[in-house]
Amino acid sequence: MFIVSVCSLKGGVGKTSVTLGLASAALHQGVNALVIDLDPQGDSTLGLLGEPASTLDIAEVLSSPRTETIDRAIIPTPWSKDAASHLDIIPGTSRSAVMDSPALNQKDVGRLHQALDKRTHQYDLVIIDCPPSLNGLTQMALAASDRSLVVAEPGFFAVTAADRALKLAAEMHEEGIAPRLQPLGLVVNRYRPRSVEHQYRLAELRDLFGDSVLDPVIEERVGLQQAQGGAVPLHRYEGASGARLTEDFDALLRTVMDSRQNS
Repeated sequence: MFIVSVCSLKGGVGKTSVTLGLASAALHQGVNALVIDLDPQGDSTLGLLGEPASTLDIAEVLSSPRTETIDRAIIPTPWSKDAASHLDIIPGTSRSAVMDSPALNQKDVGRLHQALDKRTHQYDLVIIDCPPSLNGLTQMALAASDRSLVVAEPGFFAVTAADRALKLAAEMHEEGIAPRLQPLGLVVNRYRPRSVEHQYRLAELRDLFGDSVLDPVIEERVGLQQAQGGAVPLHRYEGASGARLTEDFDALLRTVMDSRQNS
């Protein structure tokens, strides 16, 4: 099981969009995957289920990280109906916000890792959608992860936000809190190729972070929002921009899975 945290320092960068795009690519490529919605807003849950969760959620898993709790919290998504592989979710709700303290003790930081170690379900890939902050819930995710994937938009605040997120992962690894954790890289999302500002900010990110800026850059396309609004996998979306988006997320997933071979 390979665990990847999708994180960011600020909201509005499309972190959940990247999570759902990777989940759709995993289903398309026959990768058995689990999405963990750690964001109290629960957007990944809405995108995958089409409605808020009415079952056990991630807050209960973190409160009681036992085999029975995590196994009951894992539910299949409608996306995986009639698919060759399965895509499951541990739903997120606003109740997890009470655990998002900026200063957790080491025992609490390890709660998600502890729960995942006790599950009986088997997966090739676990994708954790983190809150748009570097507080307690994101730290729990990083402590349980093999890789961290930082999402940024090509804007004025992107450099500072990306730098802080990358540094937190490095610090947690060096301090032994996240012993398996390595940075996967930086995904630039919502890129508009005709925008001079976006061109400048993308070049700035590449100058500063080098190979950590991953290809492909995910362009801003209406198909992504429309697929999410319909709660359908991107790979089943039939709009004009669907083909390009699926190619991009298929490529991004290959990068994720290739990094597993180097772990």
